[in-house]
Amino acid sequence: MTLLEGRAAPALAHAELRSEQTATREAPPHPAAAAAPQPVLIAAAGHTCLAWWHAPVAGLASALPLAVVLASSWGEEDMAAYDDQRALAIALADAGLGTLRFEWPDTGDSSAATGATSVSDSLAAFDAAARHALALSGRERLAFVGLRLGALLAAHAAAARLDVDALVALMPVSGGCAFIREQAGANAVPTAPAALLPGARFDPAELPVSLGGFALSVRRLEALSALRWPMAATTTVLEALLLWPPGAASRTAADALARMGMQVHEWAQDDPSGRLAVAEIVGWLRERAVDDTVTRGVPAIEDFGVADAGNARANARLSAARLEAATAAVLELAAAEAPIWMRLRQGDAAVRERVVRIGGVRETLLAGVLGECEHANVAAGRPAPRHGLVLLSSGGDRRVGPHRLWVPWARRRAALGDVVLRLDTAGVGDSAPGERNDVRDVARALAWLRREQGVGACTVAGVGTGATSAWRAALDGVGVQKIIAIDPIHLSGRAHQSMLPDADTPRALAARARHALHRRARGLARLLRWHREDDLATEWLRASARGVSLNLVFSSRERGDSLLRGEVGRAAVRLVRDSRVTVCAVTDASPGLADLSGRDALYDQLDALVALPGRSHVC
Repeated sequence: MTLLEGRAAPALAHAELRSEQTATREAPPHPAAAAAPQPVLIAAAGHTCLAWWHAPVAGLASALPLAVVLASSWGEEDMAAYDDQRALAIALADAGLGTLRFEWPDTGDSSAATGATSVSDSLAAFDAAARHALALSGRERLAFVGLRLGALLAAHAAAARLDVDALVALMPVSGGCAFIREQAGANAVPTAPAALLPGARFDPAELPVSLGGFALSVRRLEALSALRWPMAATTTVLEALLLWPPGAASRTAADALARMGMQVHEWAQDDPSGRLAVAEIVGWLRERAVDDTVTRGVPAIEDFGVADAGNARANARLSAARLEAATAAVLELAAAEAPIWMRLRQGDAAVRERVVRIGGVRETLLAGVLGECEHANVAAGRPAPRHGLVLLSSGGDRRVGPHRLWVPWARRRAALGDVVLRLDTAGVGDSAPGERNDVRDVARALAWLRREQGVGACTVAGVGTGATSAWRAALDGVGVQKIIAIDPIHLSGRAHQSMLPDADTPRALAARARHALHRRARGLARLLRWHREDDLATEWLRASARGVSLNLVFSSRERGDSLLRGEVGRAAVRLVRDSRVTVCAVTDASPGLADLSGRDALYDQLDALVALPGRSHVC
C-alpha cells in the first residue's frame, strides 16, 4: 500500500511517533472470534432503520475504548458494497472494536420507500445510530466509517457531535452533485405521471428521476445535489483516513477535512474494499483506540503516578464491565428469540416485519425478513392456514432483491394477508457462509414457515438465478404449490443459448451451433419418446403431475417467446393451453427489471398470479 504523494512525510512521521508511543504497551491477545452480529432497529425522523451490531471480543474491551459506526453509500453502490461492508464490520469486531452498521431510512430493509427521505432524515439516522453504538458498546467515544456518499454524510454527522475522534472515508465523493452525475442513468428525465382525472393536480417537484435502478424525486434530487463537505472547524474529530484508488482526480474531500482542522492521512489502494484495505482500516482505528492522545476515554495506566494507578485500573475494569453488560444484554435478547418488529403502514393495513434466523445447531444459519399483517398473529385458533410466500433474489443480491425490487411487493402482499419471507440463501447477505445449496435452503425455509408460522400452501417467487433455484426446488419434490419465475436465467440448469446476443463473435457462433445440435437431438428424443433429463417440457410435465403451478414472467414478450420456441417447442403450446404453465410479459419493463419502468405493472401481474385458483388463503 502506497502513501499518496504530498502527505507522505507528515503521515510517516506521525506513524513513527505513534509506534514509539505504543511500543511499550503489551499487545492484547488475539481473540478467536467475535459474537454473531445481532439485528437492531433504530428509530429516527419518523422512520425505522435496520442495523446490525457486531459486538467486540470481551478480552479486548479494556484496551479499545472506541465504538465504530459504519455507513454505506446509496442506491446501486449500497447494493454492490453490502458484502464488503459486512466483512469490514466483522473484522473490526474481531479486532475488539464494537461496530454498528446501519441502513439509511430508504434503503435495504428499512421502513421508508426508496427516495422518500431527505438529507436531514439521513443525518438523523446517523445520529441515532451513534447513540445506539454508545449504548450497546458501553463506550464513550466514537469513530465513523463511511463509503462514498456515506463518507460525506459521516463528516456532517461527526461535525455535529462532540464524541467522535476519528473518521474513515472510503472513496469519498466530492459532493452531492458529483454523486448524482456518477450514477448510471443520472441523465434521465423525470418520469411523466400516469393519466390524471380531470381537475386533478400533481406537484412536478415530486416526479421521480431514475438513478441507476433507484429513484429520487426532483425535490430531493436538488437537495442532494446541493450537499457539500462541512466548512465549520472541529475540535473533536482529530484525524481522518481517506482511502481511494491511485490517481483519484478530486481532492475536495481531503482539502475540506484539512480545513476543518483534522490531520488527514491518505492511502492509495487498487482495491479499497479488499483485504489489504480492511487490514489498514482496522489497524488505523486500533491505533487510535489505544492512543490516549487521540481517544479521551480511559487513560493508560502508565500515564498515572503510583498513587493514581489504582484509580486507573478501577476505571478500566468499570469500562470493561459496561461493555460486557451491554453485549450480554443484546445476546440474551437474541437467545430468547424475543420478537423485534418493525411496524409499517401499507395503505389502510398495518404490517410488521422482523429479522429471523433459520437453522439448527449443525445447520448453516439462514437470515431473512418476515412480514405479516399486524393483526394476523401466529396464535392457535386461526380458521385456516395462511398462505406463505418466499422471495429469492438473483446471484449474490441480498434479500431485498435487485434494486430493492422485493421490498415494496413483500409489504403489499403482507398487507393482503400473506406471510412473506425475503430469504438470504447460504453465503449471501446476512446468512452464515456455507456450501451453496439453494434447493436445500428453500426446503428449510418452507418447513420453518409451516412449523413456526402456521403456513399452509406456499408460493416461491424468484428473479434471475433465484427463479432457477425456485424451479429446481419444485423439481426435487420440495413442498411448494406454486412457482413464479421472473426472467429465469436457466430453468433447465444451463444457460439458454437461444438468449445469447446476436453478435457474430466466435463464442456466440459456437454457442448457437451447439444449441442447434441440442435442439435437433431433443426433437429426435421426443419423437422416439425418450425422456431426457434436460428437456424443459419433460420437467414441466413432471412438476405439473405433482400439482405444482408454474408461472413465467418476462420483462419482454420477445424474451418469453424465444424461451418457449427454443427450449420447449410445440409442447409449450399444449402446456399453456391446458393452463399447466402460465406465461406473461410486463410491457415497458427493462431486462432484469433494472429500471423503474414497468415496476408497478410487474407488481400487478404478480398479484394476479398469486391469486390464481388452487391456493389456500385466509387472513
